[in-house]
Formats: sequence, structure tokens, C-alpha cells
Amino acid sequence: MQIYISKVILWPHGGTHKAQVLNFLPGKINIIHGRSGTGKSSILAIIDFCLGASRCAIPVGLIREKVFWFGLELCIKNERYLVARRSPGKGSSSSELHISPFEEGSSLKTAPNFTHNLHDFKGVINRMAQITNLPISADDDAGFGDARPSYRDLVPFNLLPQHIVANPNTLFFKSDSYQHKEKLKKTLPYALGIVTAEDLLAEREKNRLNKLLEIYLKRQQDRAKAFSSWESEISRLWDEAIELGVIAKGNAGTSADRLEQLTEVNSAFLEGKLEQQLKTPDYAHTNERYKLVKKKEEELQSAVDKHRREIRSYERLSSRATGFAVAVAEEKARIINLDWLQHSLSENQECVVCGNPHADLQPIMTRLASEFQRVTTISDALATNPVVDKELDGLKAALLKLSDELQVTRKERLQLAAIENSAKGSLSRTYVLLGRLQALLMALHTLNKSDDLEEQIQEIKQKISEIDKDRPFSLREAREQSIHEKIGRLIKGYAKNYGLEERGEIRLDKNELTLSFRDGENKKEYLWEVGSGANWMGYHLATFLALHEYLCLERGANNPVFSFLVIDQPSQVYFPSAQSGANQLDGDEDQLAAIRQERESDITATTRIFKGLARGLTRSQNKYQIIVLEHADNSIWGEVKNTHQVAAWKNRSDGLIPIEWI
Repeated sequence: MQIYISKVILWPHGGTHKAQVLNFLPGKINIIHGRSGTGKSSILAIIDFCLGASRCAIPVGLIREKVFWFGLELCIKNERYLVARRSPGKGSSSSELHISPFEEGSSLKTAPNFTHNLHDFKGVINRMAQITNLPISADDDAGFGDARPSYRDLVPFNLLPQHIVANPNTLFFKSDSYQHKEKLKKTLPYALGIVTAEDLLAEREKNRLNKLLEIYLKRQQDRAKAFSSWESEISRLWDEAIELGVIAKGNAGTSADRLEQLTEVNSAFLEGKLEQQLKTPDYAHTNERYKLVKKKEEELQSAVDKHRREIRSYERLSSRATGFAVAVAEEKARIINLDWLQHSLSENQECVVCGNPHADLQPIMTRLASEFQRVTTISDALATNPVVDKELDGLKAALLKLSDELQVTRKERLQLAAIENSAKGSLSRTYVLLGRLQALLMALHTLNKSDDLEEQIQEIKQKISEIDKDRPFSLREAREQSIHEKIGRLIKGYAKNYGLEERGEIRLDKNELTLSFRDGENKKEYLWEVGSGANWMGYHLATFLALHEYLCLERGANNPVFSFLVIDQPSQVYFPSAQSGANQLDGDEDQLAAIRQERESDITATTRIFKGLARGLTRSQNKYQIIVLEHADNSIWGEVKNTHQVAAWKNRSDGLIPIEWI
């Protein structure tokens, strides 16, 4: 997203002094350099705070005490806006923010007024940055990290504070926190264009369709179960209809076939043609069916009894084995310690029993140890409780299934017995049969008439198939691999430019949020396994230069990441500050001249940092902005292209807070 910083603005309390304004240029390396304690590093915290950070990282002390409001002039797609936030003083944050269009020549003398709370402010910036309002996850019950992305989730692409720029364990700002790391992991595919807003919309539509399909399939399953519950009634009516001669005995093996014949009987009755439908009664049919069902019942009962006996046998086996294991453990506890006895009867020692030398007893002890080991092995095997859990589980499941089948068969036998015992040839039985048949048909009609469920299911499946066809997951996987390969090549190029050691294929690891290295078939290594602070710093800069080049040139101006990068003291790996905060680069001209002579390689390496940043801007067609906060002055980077000195705080009276404010 084409959003860069034009100004950092500080308004003092009281309005008696003019605001402190720092001006920055787009497409340049904007450098603020100076002594320790001048407030350089606070500028990164001010930018983060004005952009809606939940907590204020600006150091408590002079800056918070003297500043009333902190502000930025942002250029968002060639439109200028003033965003500001009231100083929290000694508190942890402030919920008073301001955002408004900023016109050239507008007076900065008066501090801004409160226009937005933090929640509303973030909503405005999200809309300006055109961040999708769809959640990362397609699930409506998404957990942490799956909520809608925010520009705040993408701030790690823009800020490299001092404790991160050479950190072996953390590549991105705030990713040393679990919550921020998880959110960035979920947001990374969106930021890199692996997943687009259209993809998220399609995923949500597919998720809704899948949930609806699940409901319809469950309804279809319920209908199948309901129909199954009527099968016994269909079978009973069919048997009785054959016996009464309403239906001719034939080959109707399925419930659907029988229902079809019964439906025809009802239609004939309603049309007054039942007499034409009547056949010779078959009173023997029920008797034959009764015999078959009775035989099946006996077979099922036999199987049930067999399974019950087997279950009891396994349970007794398990119980006896447990008792045996306890007995073996008790006996082993009573056996003399063989190790102690062998040691006590070692060669050239006196017997513990008779006191005489016992060289002849050594073979006996060897055989005793061998026999003891054999017995111990056998007892351990026997003491182990036999594993019968699987057998018991299988038998119990089979017993339950057989019991259910036995119950159904027994019920069928009783129904057939009732038919057998009823009066034969009674006309009233025929009309009772027809009444029950009509009641059954009405119930089944009610069950099926609500909607065309199968058609709806097929329609939903078709929509899901169309989404998968338009946005196949395999295409996303290929896109992800291609993008990560492209970024990896860019990182490798910048790393080579910084003179970093070659470590094979480089990738931005999406799970660990750090760099990974793989050389051929060797195992994967991570950034924290690469030695030296210079390498860590170099790979940090190479990564962020590569990311911004990719975002500017490949994704274009509409990518959601802001087009600036703030780096705090990258030279610290060559010129670290002392515990007191003093830095060798803070000295006067004579001291710096001595350092250049004594530590020429470190000076050259520091100059290379800025040359690498300039190369990144050039390769990206100057489509983003770099802000560097440094001890190194323009005698080190002055010849580097695309540099712009924003402020030089070399004197003791210089700094972020003007001397007249104090």
C-alpha cells in the first residue's frame, strides 16, 4: 500500500513553543543520526504509537513529560493525512487519537483535538489501507489469529527496532510474543498475496455450503432411518396380504418392491377394483415364514450364547493372570539378591558361610545365575497380563449387534404368530389390512413430501465443485511455492551483496517466521544456527529489502503492507553501545578519524549497510521509503546514493526535544 511518512510531529504542552517537526522524503534513505540519549530510537516507538499500538513504548521520562501530542503526516495514495495521539504521560497508553486530511501550509502550532478512540481509529486506517474485512479463517467460530486482518498485523513488515535488527531468534517485530507470532503466521499469506480477498470470500462461501450440505445429508440420513423403522410394518402387511389373497406370492425381495405392490393394492381399492386384485388365499405362507424366522431366531440365540461364553472365558483369563502376576511378584521379592551373592563369592575371597576359600564354587555360581535368569524370564512372561482388550472389545461389539438382530427377529416371529392365530378368511381382516396400509402410506408420504432433498444436495455439491474448479487448492499451493521461491532468491541476492556466507537455498519459513537454509540434501538450518551478529543483521536487512522489493514490484501499489521501513541502529554489530549508552561513533572529528584508521574494516562494513539499502531502493524503483536511526554520521554514508539527512544531533544540546522546551 502506498503509505509513507512525510513528517513526525511533536506538540509541546502549553502551546508557547512551536512544534518539533522532522521531514522525510519518499523513495529515499532518511537518516537521523547523533549521540546517545538524544531520542533517536524513540522515533520508531513514536511512529508505532501514532499508528495505533496498544501500548506506548516511548521511554518514560523527558519525552513523555514535555510532549502533549505525538503526530505523523502520512501520504496515503497521494492524499495527505494528519494522524496523532495524545501522550500517555506516565501511563501505559492513550485512547485519544486524531485523524484528518492535511493540507499543505496548514499550521502545526496548535495541537490536534481528539476525534477518534483507538477502535474507530483502526477502522478508519483499515479502510484507507483497503484491508479486507473478512476473517482469515472461513470458520464462523474462528479462534485467536483467525479474525479479520488489520494493518496492525502488518506493522512487523515496517519496523526493525534495535533489539530485533540483529536478533538471531526473532526476525519480525513482536514475533517474540506467542500471540503476535500466531497472528502474523495467519496473516502472512494475505500480506504476500498467496491468499487474496477473493480467495477468502470464496472460502467462506464454500464453508457455508459445506455446513448446509452437512445439514441436508443429516436430514437425508434421518429420513433413511425413519423409512427403515417402517420396514417391519411393510413386511408384516405384505405377509398378511399374501395370506388373504390380496397379493400373489412372488419375488419381492426388497422393502421398496413390497411397498410398490402394497401401493397398487390401495390404488385398486380406491378405484373400486379390489375384486380384480384378489387372488387365492395362501394360508400356508405365514406358516412357512414363521418356520424360517423361528429357525433364524434359534441360530441367533445360539450365536449370542456362544459370544457370552467366550467373553466370560476371556474375563476369567484376565482375572487369573492378574492374580498370578501378583503372586510372581511376591515370590521374586523373597529371593536372595544374586548380585550380592556373586560379589560375596568372587574368586580369592572367603565364603560368607564357612569362611574358607571357595575357588571351586565359581562354576556353581555361574550355573546358578544362568538358571536364575531362565526362571526369571519364564516368570516375567507368565506374570505379564495377557492382552485381551481387543478380543473383549470385538466380542462385546458383536454380541451387541447379534442381540439387536435377535430382538428384531423375535418381534417378527411374534407378529407372524399373531397372524397365524387370527381368524382365517375374514372379510374384516381385509379391510383392517387396507386401513393399516393407508395409514402407512400417509406416514411415508408425509416423510417425503417436504422438499426435493436429493436435488438440493446435488445442487450444493455442484456449487462446491465450481468453487474448487475456479480456485483449486493445488493452484494456491503452486502460487505459495512460487512466491516463497521468488522471495528466497531475492534474499539470497541481497545476502550476497552484503558479503554473507553462502548457505544454500534460503526460504522465509512460514511456520517459524524466520529464515531457513538448506544445502542440497543436508538438514534444514535456521537463522539462529548461523553464527555472528554481522550475519544476523545482514540477513535481517536482506530479508526486509527482499520483501519490500517483492511487494512493490510484484504485488503493486494495492498490497496491504505500508511502503516504509524504519531501522534502528543496524551498525550496532560493528560499533555496539556501552552499558552507559556511549558509542564510539559519538566522538568528535579527531576521534572518528582515529577509528577510521584503526577499524577500517568495520567502517567499510557500516558503509556497506547503507549501500545495500540504496541498492534495495534502486531495485524497487524507489517505490518505498527507508528511515534509519543511527550513530554513524554522513562521513560514513555521505557518498551513498538516495540518502537524505533528516537531523544531525551531534551536540549535547541537540535532540528530539528542543532545548527551549526544557
